[in-house]
This record gives sequence, structure tokens and C-alpha cells, in this order.
Amino acid sequence: MKNKLILLIAFLCTCAFAACEGDGDADYGFGKVYMPQAVSTGGLHNSYAVPSGGGDYTYNFRVENGTVRIILGVIRSGKLSDKKGYTVDVYTSAEDTAAAVSAFGGEAMPEGLYSLPSTVVVPDGKTGGTFYLDIPVLAISRSEYAGKKLVLSVGIRNPSAYELSDAATKTAVIVNVDALKALL
Repeated sequence: MKNKLILLIAFLCTCAFAACEGDGDADYGFGKVYMPQAVSTGGLHNSYAVPSGGGDYTYNFRVENGTVRIILGVIRSGKLSDKKGYTVDVYTSAEDTAAAVSAFGGEAMPEGLYSLPSTVVVPDGKTGGTFYLDIPVLAISRSEYAGKKLVLSVGIRNPSAYELSDAATKTAVIVNVDALKALL
């Protein structure tokens, strides 16, 4: 009798778990595209300090082939069964950069100092992708930039699928030149 009771309880538990199948796979949230670096301060503002942290624990840039590559990205929010890819345009604006300089200090990053891709492609099955703000090491090491914080507002627009988030579509990249050179 005791064995039958244990088997009955096991059977009922299995049925209860089977009845819940699929709930974890349901769509939730809204498919909005944004820049995760724009919320790196926990949503206080859209500044993105480079370098962040210190020493070996600075992961927001890397140096490759004589170029400082500042890591930026795009991501789609929500858990959606539709996993189609998308593209976004990457842009800078003198007006947005001036606003970032006013808010965070420093000075505008000169236009010829950096390069950015014009678009980011996120393939099917992925929610986000990475792109880089590239600055040649030799250029940023020039004496004219010593002691400065260079600011550039980088934004995304025109997603090919989904919608842009109402916020977090512009990141104020703030490069502390001396702190960065110390890590090169």
C-alpha cells in the first residue's frame, strides 16, 4: 500500500509539471533596440567612461594593431520568438556631442581622430551585436591631448526591424586620455 501511495504521488507531481510546459517559452517584453553602454551607469545618465575600472579589470576597450578599439553595441530587449536579425545606422552629431560636453565636462573629440562603422548588422538568431569606436594609438598619444577628456556622442537610428527604445539610443563616450595612455 505504501508503494502504491508513493507511485501515485510521483504520478501526480509529473502531471502537475507537465501541465506547466511552455510558459517559460512565451514571448514577453517589447522588442526595442538600444545601446547597453548608454545605461552603464545604472540609468543615471548616458555617460560611458573609457577606461572604466582600472588596470587589468578594464574591459571596455582593447588595443589591436596600433588602434584603441572602444567597445560599443546594440541589443534588442524582450524575449521574442521572432529572432530575425536587424541593422541599425550608427551616427555622431556635433549638437549631441556639445550637449554631452556641457553635461559631463571635457571637450569634443576632433572629427578626424576616430572612426566608426556606418551600420551594425545583427544576424538572425541574435539579439545584439558589437561595434567599435576606433582611435589610432599614435594619434591619441600626441601631446595636444595630454590631460584631456575627449567626448563623443555616438547614437543609433533607423532600425530595419523592431523599434528604437525611447531612451538609451545615444552614448556619451568620455575618453580620459591620460588614464587610457597609462594602460596602453
